[in-house]
Amino acid sequence: MKRLLAQINTLDYGITGYPLDEKAINREQSALISCGLPSIPADVIEFLKHYNGFLAEGRCIFGIDINKHSLYDLLAENIMADSPQHQNILLLGATSETYIAWQAATQNYLLIDKSTFMVLHTFKNFPDAARYILQIDD
Repeated sequence: MKRLLAQINTLDYGITGYPLDEKAINREQSALISCGLPSIPADVIEFLKHYNGFLAEGRCIFGIDINKHSLYDLLAENIMADSPQHQNILLLGATSETYIAWQAATQNYLLIDKSTFMVLHTFKNFPDAARYILQIDD
C-alpha cells in the first residue's frame, strides 16, 4: 500500500478527496451493512485515510461523501448500480466500461464488465487493482 500511496503522490493529474477519519469510515461501514453490502476491506480503509477517492480522466476510486452531495460516493454508487445481489460484492471504483469490486467471500478484488457483470480479471490486493484502474505503471 505504501508504494501505491507514494505513486499517487507523484502524479501530476487527478483529484483526490480529503483524508477521512475513523468516525466517517465507521458511519459508512454501518450504512453499507444496513443496505446488505459487504464492509470496506482494511486496505481500502487505509487508502481512504490518505485519499478519500481519486478521479482522473474518467477513471475513479470511489470515496465517502460525508456531505452527501458529490459524485462517486461509495454507498451511492453501489446502490445505483445494477449489481447482482447474489455476488455479494462492493464496488470500489470504475472506468467507463468496468468496475473494480471487492468480493468478500473470495477475498479478491475483481475487474467487472459494467454491462454484463462478468468478471474479467482477479487481483489479490487493492494496490494492484487500483494501479490497474488508474493506469499507474508499476
